Amino acid sequence: MWLLLFALGAAVVVIVVTRGSFAELARLPVSAAWLLAVGLGMQVLLEVIDLPKDQIDSVGYGALMVSYAFILAFCLVNVRTAGFGLIALGIALNALVIGLNQGMPTIDIGNDAHGNRVKKPVEVTVKHRPERHDDLLRFLDDRIVFPKPFDTVVSFGDLVIGVGICELGYFGSRRRRRRRGQRQDSGSKPRRASTRSRASSTRPS
Repeated sequence: MWLLLFALGAAVVVIVVTRGSFAELARLPVSAAWLLAVGLGMQVLLEVIDLPKDQIDSVGYGALMVSYAFILAFCLVNVRTAGFGLIALGIALNALVIGLNQGMPTIDIGNDAHGNRVKKPVEVTVKHRPERHDDLLRFLDDRIVFPKPFDTVVSFGDLVIGVGICELGYFGSRRRRRRRGQRQDSGSKPRRASTRSRASSTRPS
Protein backbone atom coordinates (compact mmCIF):
# COMPACT_ATOMS: atom_id res chain seq x y z
CA MET A 1 0.00 0.00 0.00
CA TRP A 2 2.81 2.39 0.89
CA LEU A 3 4.52 1.79 -2.45
CA LEU A 4 1.29 2.39 -4.35
CA LEU A 5 0.76 5.72 -2.58
CA PHE A 6 4.39 6.65 -3.21
CA ALA A 7 4.07 5.77 -6.91
CA LEU A 8 0.90 7.84 -7.25
CA GLY A 9 2.61 10.77 -5.52
CA ALA A 10 5.64 10.42 -7.79
CA ALA A 11 3.36 10.38 -10.84
CA VAL A 12 1.73 13.63 -9.69
CA VAL A 13 5.18 15.22 -9.27
CA VAL A 14 6.19 14.06 -12.75
CA ILE A 15 3.06 15.60 -14.27
CA VAL A 16 3.60 18.91 -12.47
CA VAL A 17 7.33 19.16 -13.24
CA THR A 18 6.87 18.29 -16.91
CA ARG A 19 3.89 20.65 -17.20
CA GLY A 20 1.45 17.94 -18.07
CA SER A 21 -2.31 18.35 -18.01
CA PHE A 22 -4.44 16.62 -15.39
CA ALA A 23 -7.43 17.34 -17.63
CA GLU A 24 -5.83 15.33 -20.42
CA LEU A 25 -5.10 12.54 -17.96
CA ALA A 26 -8.74 12.50 -16.88
CA ARG A 27 -9.77 12.11 -20.53
CA LEU A 28 -7.40 9.18 -21.08
CA PRO A 29 -9.32 6.50 -23.00
CA VAL A 30 -9.52 3.40 -20.82
CA SER A 31 -11.42 0.26 -21.77
CA ALA A 32 -12.99 -2.49 -19.63
CA ALA A 33 -12.58 -0.65 -16.34
CA TRP A 34 -14.93 -3.20 -14.77
CA LEU A 35 -12.12 -5.77 -14.94
CA LEU A 36 -9.97 -3.59 -12.70
CA ALA A 37 -12.89 -2.91 -10.35
CA VAL A 38 -13.63 -6.62 -9.94
CA GLY A 39 -9.98 -7.55 -9.42
CA LEU A 40 -9.25 -4.83 -6.88
CA GLY A 41 -12.58 -5.46 -5.16
CA MET A 42 -11.71 -9.12 -4.69
CA GLN A 43 -8.32 -8.27 -3.20
CA VAL A 44 -9.89 -5.76 -0.80
CA LEU A 45 -12.39 -8.38 0.34
CA LEU A 46 -9.60 -10.90 0.86
CA GLU A 47 -7.86 -8.39 3.11
CA VAL A 48 -11.01 -7.60 5.08
CA ILE A 49 -12.49 -11.09 5.41
CA ASP A 50 -10.81 -13.21 8.06
CA LEU A 51 -10.59 -16.61 6.40
CA PRO A 52 -9.94 -19.70 8.53
CA LYS A 53 -6.34 -20.86 8.34
CA ASP A 54 -7.33 -24.12 6.68
CA GLN A 55 -8.93 -22.17 3.80
CA ILE A 56 -6.10 -19.73 3.10
CA ASP A 57 -4.25 -22.17 0.82
CA SER A 58 -7.41 -23.25 -0.98
CA VAL A 59 -10.26 -20.74 -1.14
CA GLY A 60 -8.08 -17.72 -0.44
CA TYR A 61 -5.33 -18.73 -2.86
CA GLY A 62 -7.79 -19.47 -5.66
CA ALA A 63 -9.66 -16.18 -5.22
CA LEU A 64 -6.37 -14.25 -5.14
CA MET A 65 -5.19 -15.76 -8.42
CA VAL A 66 -8.57 -15.01 -10.04
CA SER A 67 -8.27 -11.38 -8.90
CA TYR A 68 -4.84 -11.12 -10.51
CA ALA A 69 -6.29 -12.55 -13.72
CA PHE A 70 -8.90 -9.77 -13.81
CA ILE A 71 -6.35 -7.03 -13.12
CA LEU A 72 -3.89 -8.40 -15.67
CA ALA A 73 -6.66 -8.69 -18.27
CA PHE A 74 -7.52 -5.01 -17.71
CA CYS A 75 -3.91 -3.99 -18.32
CA LEU A 76 -3.63 -6.13 -21.46
CA VAL A 77 -6.83 -4.66 -22.90
CA ASN A 78 -5.26 -1.20 -22.53
CA VAL A 79 -1.68 -2.21 -23.30
CA ARG A 80 -1.47 0.17 -26.28
CA THR A 81 -1.57 3.06 -23.83
CA ALA A 82 1.92 3.91 -22.55
CA GLY A 83 2.41 2.71 -18.99
CA PHE A 84 0.03 -0.24 -19.03
CA GLY A 85 2.70 -2.50 -20.50
CA LEU A 86 5.03 -2.01 -17.52
CA ILE A 87 2.16 -2.27 -15.06
CA ALA A 88 1.10 -5.55 -16.67
CA LEU A 89 4.67 -6.85 -16.45
CA GLY A 90 4.92 -6.03 -12.74
CA ILE A 91 1.56 -7.64 -12.00
CA ALA A 92 2.53 -10.73 -14.00
CA LEU A 93 5.81 -11.07 -12.03
CA ASN A 94 3.98 -10.86 -8.70
CA ALA A 95 1.28 -13.27 -9.86
CA LEU A 96 3.94 -15.72 -11.05
CA VAL A 97 5.72 -15.79 -7.69
CA ILE A 98 2.45 -16.08 -5.78
CA GLY A 99 1.21 -18.82 -8.09
CA LEU A 100 4.35 -20.93 -7.78
CA ASN A 101 4.61 -20.59 -4.00
CA GLN A 102 0.93 -20.35 -2.99
CA GLY A 103 1.48 -16.89 -1.56
CA MET A 104 4.06 -14.10 -1.73
CA PRO A 105 7.14 -15.16 0.25
CA THR A 106 8.22 -12.26 2.47
CA ILE A 107 11.49 -11.84 4.36
CA ASP A 108 11.28 -11.20 8.08
CA ILE A 109 13.58 -8.17 8.05
CA GLY A 110 12.59 -4.58 8.75
CA ASN A 111 13.93 -1.42 10.37
CA ASP A 112 13.68 -0.30 13.95
CA ALA A 113 13.22 3.28 15.15
CA HIS A 114 16.93 3.98 14.60
CA GLY A 115 17.01 2.57 11.08
CA ASN A 116 18.79 -0.65 12.06
CA ARG A 117 17.86 -3.95 10.43
CA VAL A 118 15.87 -6.18 12.75
CA LYS A 119 13.82 -9.32 12.38
CA LYS A 120 10.08 -8.80 12.28
CA PRO A 121 7.53 -11.62 12.25
CA VAL A 122 5.61 -11.99 8.99
CA GLU A 123 1.88 -12.45 9.45
CA VAL A 124 0.38 -15.23 7.37
CA THR A 125 -2.40 -13.83 5.16
CA VAL A 126 -4.04 -14.83 1.91
CA LYS A 127 -1.37 -12.93 -0.02
CA HIS A 128 1.76 -13.03 2.16
CA ARG A 129 3.61 -15.61 4.19
CA PRO A 130 7.13 -16.04 5.61
CA GLU A 131 9.85 -16.91 3.13
CA ARG A 132 11.15 -20.50 3.09
CA HIS A 133 14.43 -21.85 1.78
CA ASP A 134 12.67 -24.00 -0.85
CA ASP A 135 10.62 -21.16 -2.37
CA LEU A 136 10.83 -20.66 -6.13
CA LEU A 137 12.04 -17.42 -7.73
CA ARG A 138 13.02 -15.99 -4.37
CA PHE A 139 14.71 -13.00 -6.03
CA LEU A 140 11.25 -11.83 -7.12
CA ASP A 141 9.52 -12.10 -3.74
CA ASP A 142 9.06 -9.37 -1.11
CA ARG A 143 12.67 -8.73 -0.13
CA ILE A 144 13.44 -5.09 -0.98
CA VAL A 145 13.38 -3.20 2.31
CA PHE A 146 12.08 0.37 2.37
CA PRO A 147 13.26 2.42 5.40
CA LYS A 148 11.23 4.73 7.60
CA PRO A 149 8.63 6.17 7.24
CA PHE A 150 7.54 3.34 4.94
CA ASP A 151 9.11 0.50 6.94
CA THR A 152 7.95 -2.17 4.53
CA VAL A 153 9.27 -4.72 2.08
CA VAL A 154 8.32 -4.86 -1.59
CA SER A 155 9.04 -7.03 -4.59
CA PHE A 156 10.75 -6.25 -7.88
CA GLY A 157 7.34 -6.52 -9.52
CA ASP A 158 6.06 -3.78 -7.21
CA LEU A 159 8.85 -1.49 -8.38
CA VAL A 160 8.00 -2.19 -12.02
CA ILE A 161 4.36 -1.33 -11.31
CA GLY A 162 5.47 1.94 -9.70
CA VAL A 163 7.54 2.91 -12.74
CA GLY A 164 4.61 2.00 -14.98
CA ILE A 165 2.28 4.27 -13.02
CA CYS A 166 4.72 7.17 -13.46
CA GLU A 167 4.99 6.43 -17.19
CA LEU A 168 1.20 6.33 -17.46
CA GLY A 169 0.95 9.67 -15.68
CA TYR A 170 3.55 11.30 -17.92
CA PHE A 171 2.28 10.17 -21.31
CA GLY A 172 -1.37 10.29 -20.29
CA SER A 173 -1.06 13.96 -19.38
CA ARG A 174 0.34 14.97 -22.77
CA ARG A 175 -1.88 16.66 -25.35
CA ARG A 176 -3.14 14.03 -27.76
CA ARG A 177 -3.18 14.65 -31.51
CA ARG A 178 -6.39 14.54 -33.47
CA ARG A 179 -7.17 11.31 -35.27
CA ARG A 180 -6.15 10.98 -38.91
CA GLY A 181 -9.76 10.68 -40.01
CA GLN A 182 -10.60 14.00 -38.38
CA ARG A 183 -7.69 15.71 -40.14
CA GLN A 184 -8.78 14.29 -43.50
CA ASP A 185 -12.37 15.46 -42.97
CA SER A 186 -11.24 18.96 -42.08
CA GLY A 187 -8.91 19.06 -45.06
CA SER A 188 -11.40 17.74 -47.61
CA LYS A 189 -13.75 20.75 -47.55
CA PRO A 190 -11.43 23.31 -49.19
CA ARG A 191 -10.49 20.76 -51.86
CA ARG A 192 -14.15 20.36 -52.84
CA ALA A 193 -14.52 24.13 -52.96
CA SER A 194 -11.49 24.52 -55.20
CA THR A 195 -12.84 21.81 -57.53
CA ARG A 196 -16.09 23.72 -57.96
CA SER A 197 -14.23 26.95 -58.62
CA ARG A 198 -12.12 25.28 -61.32
CA ALA A 199 -15.23 23.81 -62.95
CA SER A 200 -16.94 27.20 -63.06
CA SER A 201 -13.87 28.83 -64.56
CA THR A 202 -13.80 26.37 -67.46
CA ARG A 203 -17.39 27.00 -68.54
CA PRO A 204 -17.71 28.81 -71.92
CA SER A 205 -18.70 32.46 -71.64
